Amino acid sequence: MQGNDFVQSVMCRRGVTCFSCHDVHGTDNYAQLRKPGDQLCLDCHGPLSLNGPRTGTIEEHTHHKEGSAGSSCIACHMPQIETTIADVKVRAHTFAFITPAMTDKYKIPNPGTTCHSDKTTAWAAESLQHWPERSPWRVE
Repeated sequence: MQGNDFVQSVMCRRGVTCFSCHDVHGTDNYAQLRKPGDQLCLDCHGPLSLNGPRTGTIEEHTHHKEGSAGSSCIACHMPQIETTIADVKVRAHTFAFITPAMTDKYKIPNPGTTCHSDKTTAWAAESLQHWPERSPWRVE
């Protein structure tokens, strides 16, 4: 699943490889990452980066307090969506945001209602409509 996801991603088309993030010889980081997850992301996608996000702070981009689970890059852009062995969930590697509408249509989990499990996809879609830096077509 992760390999199939990755070859569909913008990251892959831009020359990023598995080894850009992972070290096959092992590290002390989860999933043999070269650096902790958000550090890897923010090396290329820091605030006001041309690669995004185009907000001044991570908090403005995520609408969650910096350092919280909701402000983690991988929480939204690499959600745990697939069960592999037993109850182990693997992360999506398309890096695309899964919208609430995609959850309704394709039955894949979206990050909003995964974290806010007491809420509905309608709630998540409505919430995203109030994020001023989001184009409405990107969340439908």
